[in-house]
Amino acid sequence: MFNLLSLKPTPLPTDGTKTADRVVPLHFFDDSPLWRSIILYSLFVFDDILEPEKLHSSLERLIRKEGWWKLGARLRQNKTGALEYHIPSIFTEERPALAYSRVVHNTTVAEHPLASRLPRASTKPAIVGNPDEFLDFIRPEGRPMKLGDYLNTDRPQLGLHIVSFRDATLVSLYWPHTLFDAMGKKALLDAWSLVLQGMEDEVAAPHGSDVDPLVTLGTNITEYHKLNTHRMGILGLIGYGLGQLGSFVRKKENRIVCVPFAFVQALRERVVADLASQEPTGAARIDEKGMQHPFLSEGDVLVAWWTRLVIAHLPPRSSQTVVLNHAYCLRATLTPDLIPSNAPYVSNAVGFIPVMLRVSDILQNPTAYVASSVRDAIVDLGNRPQVEAFSALIRESSAKMPPFFGNSNMHMITYSNWTKAKLFQVNFAAAVVQRDGVQTDKLHSGRPRYIQNNQFGLKLPNGFPIIGKDNYGNYWLSGYMMKGHWDHIEELLAKAT
Repeated sequence: MFNLLSLKPTPLPTDGTKTADRVVPLHFFDDSPLWRSIILYSLFVFDDILEPEKLHSSLERLIRKEGWWKLGARLRQNKTGALEYHIPSIFTEERPALAYSRVVHNTTVAEHPLASRLPRASTKPAIVGNPDEFLDFIRPEGRPMKLGDYLNTDRPQLGLHIVSFRDATLVSLYWPHTLFDAMGKKALLDAWSLVLQGMEDEVAAPHGSDVDPLVTLGTNITEYHKLNTHRMGILGLIGYGLGQLGSFVRKKENRIVCVPFAFVQALRERVVADLASQEPTGAARIDEKGMQHPFLSEGDVLVAWWTRLVIAHLPPRSSQTVVLNHAYCLRATLTPDLIPSNAPYVSNAVGFIPVMLRVSDILQNPTAYVASSVRDAIVDLGNRPQVEAFSALIRESSAKMPPFFGNSNMHMITYSNWTKAKLFQVNFAAAVVQRDGVQTDKLHSGRPRYIQNNQFGLKLPNGFPIIGKDNYGNYWLSGYMMKGHWDHIEELLAKAT
C-alpha cells in the first residue's frame, strides 16, 4: 500500500487572497446548530476498476460550472457568528476546487485483510457489518472531523477520496451537513455522472446558488402545527436531556443491516392485506384516480417492522411515549413556487415528521398498525400548510432548532429514508477500465454494490439512515445504538421470517 496524495490542511490564505473571494451567506435553513454539528462521509464500493483521474477531473469540472461553485467554497464565520461561503475567484493547484486524495493497494479485495470484510447482501434480514470498521477506507490523512476543521483552514467543503484495488474501487465523498442533504447529494452524483459521460451541456445550474429561495418559508402560516399541544418547552427539553445524558456519553456501536428484497416484498403484502381486511369490503380498493387504498409504501412497512425490533426490550404493556422522528424531504412539497422541479436544489430542505405512539401501541398491535400510523402522519403533517407551520417554529427558536414533540420521558427513534435518492443507481460506467479476459456484470457495471454512511460530531442514539435499495432490491439501513443492544437485535433477526 502507498499513499499517492496526502490531504493535509492548507493554511489560511493571505488577506489579499481572501478579499478576492466572492462571499455568499449560507441559506437560513443550512446554517443551523443541527447541521453544523455533523460531518458526513459516504463510501461507495464498486466491483469495477475505475479510472481515478476521470472521476477526479470530472468532479472538478462540475464544480467549476456556473452555479456549482459553492461546492468549492471555503467555509467562514463572520463577526455576527453566521456562516459564509468564500468562493475563490479562480480555482488553482494552491486553492483547488475540491480536496482529493488516493490510496492504492496492489491486491484484490479478497486478499486484503480489511477489504475482504466489506459487507455483502444477505439472503435473510441480518447485521452484515460495522461501518466504523472501515473508517480507514473513507478518511484520508488530515480528514475533517468537525466544523472547525473547515473554518480554520483553507479546505474546500467537498472532499473526494479514492481507494484502488486490483479488482475494485472505493469512492468516498465527505462534506459538512451545512452544504447539502441526501437529495442534494443525489443532485451532485447525477450531475457528476453527466460530466463524466461528456454530457456537460445537460447539467442544469442549481436553484438558489445566488439567493436563498426559502427565505419566506415559515413566514406566512395559515394554520398551527397539528402537534402544537405536544410541543416540548424548555423544562420538558431539560428533563428529556437529563434523562438521555447517559445515552449520549455511553459507548455506542454502529452496525449495518441488509433486508433482502423478497423479505420486504412479502412483509408489505402481508401488512397491506392485514390493513385491507379492516376496510368495509374486507379488501383493498382502487379510487377514481387509480390510487390503491389502503396504501403503504415499502418505507412505511420497513420502519414499522424495524421499530418493533428496536423497542422489543421495553415492557410490552408500557404506556411510555415513543416518538418516531422522520426526516422528510421538502422539495416536492415546496414545488413549484419555492423550488422548481427542473433544477437541482443542492442545499438542505428537510423537515421532521413525528409519529407519537405508546410502547404498548407498537408491541401489542400488528405491524400494520404502526405502518398505517406512519403513513397517516406523512399525509397529515407533510402538506404545505403544515410544513409552513413547522418551519415557523424553527424561525421562532432563538437557537434555530427544530421543535421537539413528546414528553421528557419519551423514547425517540430517528429515521432518514434516502431511498428516493437512488444512490445505488449512480452511473460511473464511463470511468470503468475494461480488463482483458475478465467477465463483467454489464447490467450493473459502474454502479455501486455497497454504500455506507459515517458521520462525525453528533451521533444520535437510535438514529437510523435507510440508505436505500441496491440494484437487486435489497434494503440497507444502519445506525448507532447503546453497546450491547445490537446483540439483542441480532437474536431477533435470527428469528425473522
